[in-house]
Amino acid sequence: MGLLEGIFPVLALAFAGYVAARSGYLQVPETLALSRFTFNLIIPCLLFVNMVHADIPQNFGVNFLLAFYSAVLIVYVIAALVARFWLKADATLQSVFAMATTYSNTTVVGIPLVLQTLGSDALLPLFMIIATQNLVLFTTGTLVAEREHFDIRAILHSLVRLLKQLLGSPLTASLIAGLTFNLLDIPLYQPLDSSLTLMSEAAIPCALFVLGTTLHQYKVGQQMKPALMITGFKLIMLPLLMALSMLVVFDIDPLWAKTAILGASMPVGISAYVFSIRYNAGQAAVAAASVISTLASLLPLMLVLLLVP
Repeated sequence: MGLLEGIFPVLALAFAGYVAARSGYLQVPETLALSRFTFNLIIPCLLFVNMVHADIPQNFGVNFLLAFYSAVLIVYVIAALVARFWLKADATLQSVFAMATTYSNTTVVGIPLVLQTLGSDALLPLFMIIATQNLVLFTTGTLVAEREHFDIRAILHSLVRLLKQLLGSPLTASLIAGLTFNLLDIPLYQPLDSSLTLMSEAAIPCALFVLGTTLHQYKVGQQMKPALMITGFKLIMLPLLMALSMLVVFDIDPLWAKTAILGASMPVGISAYVFSIRYNAGQAAVAAASVISTLASLLPLMLVLLLVP
């Protein structure tokens, strides 16, 4: 499939969601209901069905994840240091900004874009990123944010709460359930499989439509300096280091490497905004970066699709 043919549906459906929310055709309660339906039901169906039928590598993709998070954590550390010395941010704000520079929108943008441009074989490495991204980055973010008030009990409590939230998330739970069925070779009742597959076909258009309505809700405001710093790290530094890690340092399978680099080139993920709300720090800057990076991500995404073999 050509580049334009792959990206155009993604942009068109997101734009439709933006217009529907901006024009008032859909009110906020309606967009919230659509968002809950999408992320709590139909995307978990997509993740579960695809994970059940995925061809899991024997080593569970350890080298792939090591290559991915090596680049991610290097960018995280650099971003935290820049936030500290350039933006004069405290530990909490450093953690929030660093989270935003490294947390990719691999669900709403990633799934449809990867499926449209790289095909279904690229979904497994993307799902591995989705399954681990919260665990790795939220754990790192918690440790960095609370390091100045180090209290082992408080940190352990935060990490336990985080683990419970992850396990209770429909996205994570569906991936774990699908992986369990796959590894234990549990047969999925065919009519149920067909039903879940039919339901999952709505996941991509709904996710893109919700993305458009979400962009309407964010306000760029007056946080341009940190927002542009976050966007620059997210769309330039992270993809470049990811390419170096995947293609040179670890020599990952080309399709998996391209999936990871494409994922690194995606805009700031919504979970980074959730993390900022959790610590009540940097919400406006992260929201602004989400909007700016979503609009600006088209260029790096196109470059990855064109230049990465």
